[in-house]
Amino acid sequence: MANREVYDLIEKAKKDYEGENYEMAIVSLDDALLLDPDVPEIYFWRGKIAAVDLNDETVETAIAEFTQAINLRPDYWEAYFERGKVHLYFNRLEEAEEDFKKALEINPEFEEGYSYLAQIELMRGNDEKALQYLDKVSTEKDYKYYYNLGKILYNAGNYEAAIDAMSKALSENKYLVDGYFTRAKAYEALEKYKEALEDLKAAITLMPEEKKFFNTMAEVYFKKAKQLADKGEIKKAADHFIEGLKINYNLDIGKEYEKVFEQAAEECMKEGDYRKAIDYLEFAERVIENEFTEGKIDYEEYYRKKTDIDRLTKEAVKGLPLKERIIKKLNDIYAK
Repeated sequence: MANREVYDLIEKAKKDYEGENYEMAIVSLDDALLLDPDVPEIYFWRGKIAAVDLNDETVETAIAEFTQAINLRPDYWEAYFERGKVHLYFNRLEEAEEDFKKALEINPEFEEGYSYLAQIELMRGNDEKALQYLDKVSTEKDYKYYYNLGKILYNAGNYEAAIDAMSKALSENKYLVDGYFTRAKAYEALEKYKEALEDLKAAITLMPEEKKFFNTMAEVYFKKAKQLADKGEIKKAADHFIEGLKINYNLDIGKEYEKVFEQAAEECMKEGDYRKAIDYLEFAERVIENEFTEGKIDYEEYYRKKTDIDRLTKEAVKGLPLKERIIKKLNDIYAK
């Protein structure tokens, strides 16, 4: 029987795992392994860590760790479930199904297992069977039912149905943060970017510390900007690019849209809105500065682009009232 020190090390590893300190968690588990190699929890948590960033290199490691945990404890339903999730991530549907069913055989009360079996059936196109599994998750069709259904439908790529289900869940519980995020991702997949942005703003209001909401919002702003540019709505496109850049300056506008700020500035100058034109050109300059700093463009390309922007900026400044031209000149001097 394993000694107390082994389980203390496992508990420490669990806390480090929950705090996303995976390197220290592995250190503790390695120490526990040296003390007693026959404790299934050691391999279970090593598998959980290997599954954090799944790729072609870590997948077999994760599966091997969970398998060893099962070999040491045949009724370890949590290990079956986690191994099933790894299989599902790589579309190994038969292996995933077998593991989820084994987990439920050992623990029939584990409702989440039915959700994953429903997801597998949806991926196979068996909607009716998927719903049969989902009905086992909850006897009442409350917001949790529709939330789970929305998640399953989204994961299966059925975005319209996912939006409908998640909308029902949110109508009953307006504090479902992940509900807004999942529905936003579904809207994004359908290129309904306005609706996606509204849901992302709702998610951020509820959980402003979650970085993935902001990163997704920046990407959606860019997609909406490109959509508008393709329609010829250049100023609106530039405005959406700016909103995205305010969140994440590392996003790449792309060659096809790199002139959007200059084009928007030229439109503004034709309309006599020189102040707005200068604003667009300032963002154009920030973008090329960032591209050059990150090595995306060489100095020759950077100099050519900056020359074009400077030319347009001088033209826009000429259209400003005298007082604003003086202020602009002073700001440029002090900025240097």
